[in-house]
Amino acid sequence: MKGDDGTEKKSRLKTAVLALLAAALITVLVISLYQGLKVYLPQKQEQERFSEIRRIAEDENENADGKGLYRLSEHNSDFVGWLSIPDTVIDYPVVMPPENDSQYYLHRDFDKNYSFSGIPFIGEGCDENSDIFIIYGHNMKTGTMFGTLDKYANQEWLDAHPDFTFETLTDKRTYRVFAVFRTKVNSKNEYRYFDNVGNYDTDEFQRIANEFKSRSEIETDAFPSDNEQILILSTCSYHTENGRFAVAAYRVDGVER
Repeated sequence: MKGDDGTEKKSRLKTAVLALLAAALITVLVISLYQGLKVYLPQKQEQERFSEIRRIAEDENENADGKGLYRLSEHNSDFVGWLSIPDTVIDYPVVMPPENDSQYYLHRDFDKNYSFSGIPFIGEGCDENSDIFIIYGHNMKTGTMFGTLDKYANQEWLDAHPDFTFETLTDKRTYRVFAVFRTKVNSKNEYRYFDNVGNYDTDEFQRIANEFKSRSEIETDAFPSDNEQILILSTCSYHTENGRFAVAAYRVDGVER
């Protein structure tokens, strides 16, 4: 009888342990699901809003004799253009932050509400008409925003997609990629490519272009002349802590600086 009691106690203990483990597992799953939804749902809503903005831009382009995008500018006066890269999700409006807050759109959407993903924005010290200007975008792990920009690190993909467009309120521009590089910020070996923006004389412009080219991870014969504007696309990179990934392209649609 005592043996039976011992077996029964062990059985009850085993059942209790399994129940606790099951409860712990369910708790972990619920928390994980909650955390996942906490990230996924806002980003889904953000992308739905971008789809609405995209439809507005497309409708306006169809009905305004090629002048397009003015309705977006009326909604947000910081809007300066639309960036599109073929075969990526990068198809977004671009804004110019207020002069006194260059990070304003880091976590704000087109409607100026809080947004973890933010919106692509032009960096400090330049604008869309500078000799060299930069557009920043988050590298979202979901692949949205500039999450697919690193496709340019693939030589074959770059060869098939050398050009992308940036449409402003006055013109539709085409840019050709000539350099792709990674760096690490906040380190002694930091390459501050984001400081190389603004307007330059011919010699300094060519020096900067050559520096970009010398750091490139990909091979291409493309290279800007002294009258072709450069656009840098910049995002975070996960190859190292505080990593950055940048794509440098020059304007090829025939308009001089």
